Amino acid sequence: MAKMRRPHQEEELRTLSADLVTEAEKFFARLSVGTWNPNIDLCATRDSVTVRVELPGVDPDDISLTIQEGVLRVQGIKREPVYSSKLLCYYCLERGYGKFSREISIDWVINAQKARAYMENGILTIDLPKLHERRGSIVIPITKKD
Repeated sequence: MAKMRRPHQEEELRTLSADLVTEAEKFFARLSVGTWNPNIDLCATRDSVTVRVELPGVDPDDISLTIQEGVLRVQGIKREPVYSSKLLCYYCLERGYGKFSREISIDWVINAQKARAYMENGILTIDLPKLHERRGSIVIPITKKD
Protein backbone atom coordinates (compact mmCIF):
# COMPACT_ATOMS: atom_id res chain seq x y z
CA MET A 1 0.00 0.00 0.00
CA ALA A 2 1.49 3.35 -1.07
CA LYS A 3 1.85 6.14 1.45
CA MET A 4 -0.13 9.26 0.74
CA ARG A 5 1.81 12.51 0.85
CA ARG A 6 0.27 15.46 2.54
CA PRO A 7 0.04 18.70 0.49
CA HIS A 8 2.57 20.54 2.67
CA GLN A 9 5.12 17.72 2.10
CA GLU A 10 4.84 18.13 -1.66
CA GLU A 11 5.39 21.88 -1.32
CA GLU A 12 8.43 21.26 0.89
CA LEU A 13 9.84 18.85 -1.72
CA ARG A 14 9.31 21.39 -4.51
CA THR A 15 11.02 24.09 -2.44
CA LEU A 16 13.93 21.78 -1.60
CA SER A 17 14.29 20.79 -5.25
CA ALA A 18 14.29 24.43 -6.38
CA ASP A 19 16.91 25.29 -3.74
CA LEU A 20 19.14 22.40 -4.88
CA VAL A 21 18.86 23.47 -8.51
CA THR A 22 19.76 27.07 -7.60
CA GLU A 23 22.81 25.94 -5.60
CA ALA A 24 23.92 23.64 -8.43
CA GLU A 25 23.60 26.48 -10.95
CA LYS A 26 25.73 28.75 -8.72
CA PHE A 27 28.36 26.01 -8.34
CA PHE A 28 28.64 25.34 -12.09
CA ALA A 29 28.60 29.06 -12.89
CA ARG A 30 31.75 29.41 -10.76
CA LEU A 31 33.42 26.69 -12.82
CA SER A 32 32.58 28.22 -16.19
CA VAL A 33 35.22 29.66 -18.46
CA GLY A 34 35.83 33.37 -17.99
CA THR A 35 35.05 33.43 -14.28
CA TRP A 36 37.08 32.80 -11.16
CA ASN A 37 36.71 33.01 -7.40
CA PRO A 38 39.18 35.01 -5.35
CA ASN A 39 40.13 33.63 -1.94
CA ILE A 40 38.97 35.50 1.15
CA ASP A 41 39.82 35.81 4.84
CA LEU A 42 37.16 36.95 7.31
CA CYS A 43 38.14 37.94 10.83
CA ALA A 44 36.65 40.01 13.64
CA THR A 45 37.80 41.94 16.66
CA ARG A 46 35.68 43.47 19.39
CA ASP A 47 35.24 46.64 17.32
CA SER A 48 35.34 45.63 13.66
CA VAL A 49 35.04 42.96 10.99
CA THR A 50 37.81 42.69 8.42
CA VAL A 51 37.55 40.96 5.06
CA ARG A 52 40.65 40.41 2.95
CA VAL A 53 40.29 39.36 -0.69
CA GLU A 54 43.15 38.10 -2.88
CA LEU A 55 42.96 40.12 -6.09
CA PRO A 56 46.45 40.10 -7.65
CA GLY A 57 46.56 41.94 -10.94
CA VAL A 58 43.09 43.47 -10.53
CA ASP A 59 42.76 47.21 -11.05
CA PRO A 60 40.85 48.82 -8.12
CA ASP A 61 38.71 50.65 -10.71
CA ASP A 62 37.44 47.23 -11.87
CA ILE A 63 36.11 46.29 -8.41
CA SER A 64 32.64 46.97 -7.00
CA LEU A 65 31.81 46.65 -3.28
CA THR A 66 28.28 46.69 -1.89
CA ILE A 67 26.73 45.62 1.39
CA GLN A 68 23.05 44.92 1.72
CA GLU A 69 21.01 42.90 4.23
CA GLY A 70 24.10 41.46 5.92
CA VAL A 71 25.80 40.35 2.70
CA LEU A 72 29.02 41.92 1.40
CA ARG A 73 29.34 41.58 -2.37
CA VAL A 74 32.74 41.87 -4.03
CA GLN A 75 32.44 41.91 -7.81
CA GLY A 76 34.66 42.86 -10.67
CA ILE A 77 36.83 41.70 -13.51
CA LYS A 78 40.44 40.59 -13.79
CA ARG A 79 41.70 41.42 -17.25
CA GLU A 80 44.31 39.28 -18.96
CA PRO A 81 47.40 41.40 -19.60
CA VAL A 82 48.66 41.81 -23.15
CA TYR A 83 52.23 40.51 -23.28
CA SER A 84 52.71 40.49 -27.03
CA SER A 85 50.94 41.50 -30.21
CA LYS A 86 51.70 37.99 -31.51
CA LEU A 87 49.33 35.11 -30.87
CA LEU A 88 50.69 33.14 -27.92
CA CYS A 89 50.32 29.38 -27.54
CA TYR A 90 50.00 28.61 -23.84
CA TYR A 91 51.26 25.28 -22.51
CA CYS A 92 50.09 26.04 -18.99
CA LEU A 93 47.57 28.67 -17.92
CA GLU A 94 46.67 28.41 -14.24
CA ARG A 95 45.92 32.01 -13.37
CA GLY A 96 42.25 32.93 -13.58
CA TYR A 97 40.91 35.85 -15.59
CA GLY A 98 37.47 37.22 -16.23
CA LYS A 99 34.58 38.25 -14.03
CA PHE A 100 34.45 37.38 -10.37
CA SER A 101 31.84 37.69 -7.67
CA ARG A 102 31.92 36.72 -4.00
CA GLU A 103 29.15 37.08 -1.45
CA ILE A 104 30.22 37.06 2.18
CA SER A 105 27.65 36.85 4.98
CA ILE A 106 28.41 39.33 7.74
CA ASP A 107 26.87 38.06 10.98
CA TRP A 108 27.47 41.24 12.97
CA VAL A 109 25.64 44.56 13.00
CA ILE A 110 28.01 46.93 11.23
CA ASN A 111 28.19 50.61 10.44
CA ALA A 112 28.20 50.48 6.65
CA GLN A 113 28.55 54.29 6.49
CA LYS A 114 32.01 54.07 8.07
CA ALA A 115 33.22 51.09 6.04
CA ARG A 116 36.63 51.56 4.39
CA ALA A 117 38.48 49.58 1.73
CA TYR A 118 42.01 49.76 0.40
CA MET A 119 44.21 47.75 -1.93
CA GLU A 120 47.80 46.85 -1.09
CA ASN A 121 50.06 44.26 -2.76
CA GLY A 122 47.15 42.56 -4.51
CA ILE A 123 45.07 42.24 -1.32
CA LEU A 124 41.81 44.16 -0.98
CA THR A 125 41.14 44.86 2.71
CA ILE A 126 37.64 45.89 3.77
CA ASP A 127 37.20 47.23 7.32
CA LEU A 128 33.64 47.20 8.66
CA PRO A 129 33.20 48.87 12.07
CA LYS A 130 30.71 47.16 14.38
CA LEU A 131 27.77 49.03 15.87
CA HIS A 132 27.88 48.36 19.60
CA GLU A 133 24.76 50.30 20.54
CA ARG A 134 22.56 47.88 18.57
CA ARG A 135 23.97 44.76 20.17
CA GLY A 136 23.17 43.10 23.44
CA SER A 137 19.91 42.28 25.13
CA ILE A 138 17.01 44.63 25.64
CA VAL A 139 14.52 44.24 28.47
CA ILE A 140 10.95 44.59 27.26
CA PRO A 141 8.63 45.52 30.11
CA ILE A 142 5.27 43.78 30.41
CA THR A 143 2.36 46.02 31.31
CA LYS A 144 -1.36 45.44 31.88
CA LYS A 145 -3.60 46.08 28.93
CA ASP A 146 -6.10 48.91 29.47
